[in-house]
Amino acid sequence: MREKLIVYSMDALVYEDLEYLRTKPNFQKLLGQAAGVLHVRTIYPSLTYPAHISLATGCRPGKHGVVSNTAFKTVDDGKIDWLVSSSAIRCEDLFTAAKRAGCTTASVYWPVMGNHPHIDYLINEYFFPDPQESPKEGFAGFGANQKTLEIVQENLHLFPFDHSKKALSRTNTFDDFINGCTCSLIRSVQPDLMMVHNCYMDSTRHRYGAFSSHNRTCLDILDEWLGDLYQALVDSGTLAHTNFVLLSDHGQMDFVRRIKPNVLLRRGGFIDVDENGLVRDWRAFAQSNGMSFSVYLRNREDAALSEQVLRYLQELQDQEVWGIGQIQTLSEVSSRYGLYGDFSFVVETDGYTAYSDAWNEPLLNPIDLSDYRLGLATHGYQPEKGPQPVFLGSGPAFAPGVFLETGEIIDVAPTLSRILGTDMPQAEGHCMHQLLR
Repeated sequence: MREKLIVYSMDALVYEDLEYLRTKPNFQKLLGQAAGVLHVRTIYPSLTYPAHISLATGCRPGKHGVVSNTAFKTVDDGKIDWLVSSSAIRCEDLFTAAKRAGCTTASVYWPVMGNHPHIDYLINEYFFPDPQESPKEGFAGFGANQKTLEIVQENLHLFPFDHSKKALSRTNTFDDFINGCTCSLIRSVQPDLMMVHNCYMDSTRHRYGAFSSHNRTCLDILDEWLGDLYQALVDSGTLAHTNFVLLSDHGQMDFVRRIKPNVLLRRGGFIDVDENGLVRDWRAFAQSNGMSFSVYLRNREDAALSEQVLRYLQELQDQEVWGIGQIQTLSEVSSRYGLYGDFSFVVETDGYTAYSDAWNEPLLNPIDLSDYRLGLATHGYQPEKGPQPVFLGSGPAFAPGVFLETGEIIDVAPTLSRILGTDMPQAEGHCMHQLLR
């Protein structure tokens, strides 16, 4: 039988969590003899979607093109414009490499994979902003075929809302549904490559803090999900031939205040609003990355405007009260982090401050969950800061118990493509061959 590869991302899982996870029974069954990396460096900004595309492509955000979780916009229409379509990705990813090697492929909530032409069984990450749209309609619109929709139907009892009342369930989460679909795919179609994204730890850390008492409960639930996956592998007869990878995208850090950088830009004369508080015109506008923000210029070719905005940001930084830790130009973040795009500056936190996108006074937001990036802890900061993500691999392709001291998430795709019998020539990372047999 051909070796299988399951890549299971537990969003915001960090190295410090592994001490407790290693005591759990299902983790021990799946990953007790794992190979891995002790210190994994993520990308900048340390956001979920850019990081997951770096995991899938082996490239940094500038090259693969996904520099945020959402589209940049200057209107408040009450919607979060998640990047859901694979057309946003500008270089080859692991699914395309796998198809080149003759593999069957599946994706369950892996970000930015909508209508991917090389995913055979696709359940796109999608949170149903239209209350009139059923889950099956939503998944079909982003590339789910008939067999995949049967998998969706089989697990709809785990979906986190009542479809008749559109009310949130008190018991299920999207992650219960994700895990159920993953187990069904293992049992029914046994794809050669399956990549899965679970958000539960990320949501827990946002809500309660980077290292709260709730984390252990979250890890207990993760171990239950690992047990479900283990049983599905046993039931399908593929356990001995499956390489199982548990990884993550970033950590989180606590913060103590939320500032609106667009209020500061408005005070500086770079944003004009009408009598209803809506943006009428703008010359510079900030997009939050959580604990950093990117500054876009209306005219990137206007050198005088660029200098004016930079000087204003430096004045704010010098006052040491606005949460600005470091101002970085496009050339600086490009050379240091491989981050580039349509923005002109990236401003890093002072270590205590997170940012939101709003532009109306007051300057400070309350610390709550009204913004999905925030809560009591968040990410989006420079990759050398804070708790670090994880990489563990177990199965016939991995060398049991071998650990590298350091690695990067851009090294993941080249390593996994080697397991699939192919390579990724566009990748900026390198195969971690020491972890492989």
